[in-house]
Amino acid sequence: MKMLSTIQHTGLFIVALLLVPDHAWALQPHGAPEGLYVHQMSHVLFTGALIYLYWHTRRTPELSNKGWHYLQLFCILFAGWNMLALVGHESARLLNPSDFIDKASWNEQVAGPITPIKMVYFITKMDHLLYVPALLALVIGLRSLSKDAQREADK
Repeated sequence: MKMLSTIQHTGLFIVALLLVPDHAWALQPHGAPEGLYVHQMSHVLFTGALIYLYWHTRRTPELSNKGWHYLQLFCILFAGWNMLALVGHESARLLNPSDFIDKASWNEQVAGPITPIKMVYFITKMDHLLYVPALLALVIGLRSLSKDAQREADK
């Protein structure tokens, strides 16, 4: 009985913390320069993990149905997104606030003249063209794997 009371009090405390947040920012700024280094390293490590998962699912014959193929597509696209994001972070670091019009607003634009680094920055800002199809491939793959597992369980 005492254990249940402790669990209830802990749960109540967690709910109270969640209901009274101090700040709820969507973006977490990283302290310079260590935060950026760790963030960039996480892109490299995540890419390595995705490449390993792709490699592992390619060489394991039991993992050859449609769901696994979509998972492999997710791995390739998301690894590409990670590398694109890494390049984008580096290109943003090389730009100055004077290189933008309406910086940090919904109307932010790259100011002319367009240099190669500004072009790289602009292209990397279109990363949604990689990660949206990647997440769609993940959803389709997981749905397919789930349906296959359900069919096996129904037998």
